[in-house]
Amino acid sequence: MADIEGTMVIRAWAEPAQNNQLRARLISSRPGHEREVVESAADAEQILLAVRRWLDSLRPEDHSAGAPDPVSR
Repeated sequence: MADIEGTMVIRAWAEPAQNNQLRARLISSRPGHEREVVESAADAEQILLAVRRWLDSLRPEDHSAGAPDPVSR
């Protein structure tokens, strides 16, 4: 079992009649938080930013600057 772990569930749907066609609700657990974190996003970029924040929260505090990023574009 990992020392630092979390869970993220993403529910995404399309709303073609709206300006923002893609929406998502992200529910996650993070180290050091007793409650789940609930976020919403209105486009793909916001969804990716929320996922990146969550992944960053799973990094150990002593994460070295030279280590590879867990998500790359």
